[in-house]
Amino acid sequence: MKRHAALAIIALQGTLVSCREPSHLSEALEDEKSYTRHAMETYRKDPKVFQGDKYVLESWSRADDIAKAVAERGTPGPWAATSDNIAFLPSGLRHNPDGVPFCVLRLADKVVVLDIQSRREAACSAEIIQSVDVDRITSGDLEFSGRSDFWIYVLKLPFNT
Repeated sequence: MKRHAALAIIALQGTLVSCREPSHLSEALEDEKSYTRHAMETYRKDPKVFQGDKYVLESWSRADDIAKAVAERGTPGPWAATSDNIAFLPSGLRHNPDGVPFCVLRLADKVVVLDIQSRREAACSAEIIQSVDVDRITSGDLEFSGRSDFWIYVLKLPFNT
């Protein structure tokens, strides 16, 4: 529940930014995205800045690094693999903060990294995200699936590092 609260706080702060005049809606949405990205980058520089549950930001940071590595070094998609089975990933990226491997999907036009919270998921495959509209997720963002069991990170290709 703390993990949901951490992201909710980030989203709430972004919502407060977007509560302006309608003519500033586009600018407010850009501010919201830059705020969430800024939070993750700030966490990367100094994890001690965040006093609460750091799981979401740490998971986001690892998913971001995994997706970029897969985009740069991985074979073209489509394929699916758990992060502990991707040989070129450094050991620090092979598991989420709880020690569970990520599910990495290399699709034709994107890399999707799933941080699965429940142990019920049978296998790492594209079938897991069939009911999720990953195309609406902004490249570089981590979102909750809405199913209460996994976080979704999307990196749309091509990307610039």
